Amino acid sequence: MAASRMVWGEPDPNLELAAEAGDVGAMKALGKHLHESPGGLEHAERWLLAAAEAGDREAMYHLSGIYWDLAVSRHPNGDADEARSADWCRRAARAGWPEAVRAMGRKSGISGDEREFWLRRAGEDGDPWAMTSLAELAEERKRPEDAEHWYRMAVAHGMSSVRTDLAYLLMGQGRLSEAEECVRPEAEAGSVRGARQLADVLEQLGRRQEASAWRETHEALRAREIEESVHQSWGAAPELATVAVTALVTTAVVPFVQGLVAKAAEDAYGQARSLVRRMLRGNGEPGPAAEAVEESTGEEEPGLLIADDAEAGITLFMWSNASDEALRALSSLDMDELAVRRPDQGRVRLVWHPATGRWRIRGE
Repeated sequence: MAASRMVWGEPDPNLELAAEAGDVGAMKALGKHLHESPGGLEHAERWLLAAAEAGDREAMYHLSGIYWDLAVSRHPNGDADEARSADWCRRAARAGWPEAVRAMGRKSGISGDEREFWLRRAGEDGDPWAMTSLAELAEERKRPEDAEHWYRMAVAHGMSSVRTDLAYLLMGQGRLSEAEECVRPEAEAGSVRGARQLADVLEQLGRRQEASAWRETHEALRAREIEESVHQSWGAAPELATVAVTALVTTAVVPFVQGLVAKAAEDAYGQARSLVRRMLRGNGEPGPAAEAVEESTGEEEPGLLIADDAEAGITLFMWSNASDEALRALSSLDMDELAVRRPDQGRVRLVWHPATGRWRIRGE
């Protein structure tokens, strides 16, 4: 069993093998890795484009980033790449990828109405950043009731800092007591802006002694903020690409698939995925690659298992987070028949294709 993980700037050969075989997840993972590696931009475009054209929403979004980077690098001759960037971001957003929906909400070069459309989609999905942007847009368009609604929604979804924005809106309408009630929790939590604004509200309410005390608090908080910024470290290392765990396992594929199918029948596919994860780790023990994932992410990332049966001429590419649909479809394949057919010059490569909902047999 050969297990490996991505090294910054060096593509994982197992992942390349799976991508060449047509595995969409491998194409996406390889493209994302190359995008973050020195000199890998054009190679990343190849793999992300292939994954995006196969219907992967996340790949569409990252492909948009590739074309944006190309547009910047070719400035002032990057108009075509900038248009491609907007097009793929829009496709990803239409397909429902959350980051793409957010990106469309802040993208320049689109109409205000389209921008509001995407912000509303993100806001209605519970994105507090989009809610805040919708409130700001409503203020620009002189729609104070809408602005108040979205500010309050953002606060309810955990973005306490916008209490100050809501308080300014309320102050502008003469609703001073509501403004005080709104901003006080932020000021008492140690917000520099909140302390200053609470002082302003109290001043307008005629409570000058309280206002003076909060101005002193504001000055103290501001001085501490400046001091902390002076001591802040600016030399942090750049965040590297997410570790991708793969394992190339030499095994008899037909019995392995039969074992997966048997486990899938037992408990709605959970045990089948667990078996793949154990194969990645090696007899159930975390290997170096698995440990690297846990250290870098704090959680288990999907891994790619490549089960190769040289004698039968079958290679199976299986992700540890394979969907129920993929496992269900795998159980319906006649593996013995596949071993006889060998459509691709004597070798069968089984790759799950999410867009079509079927296992692609390389060479068909």
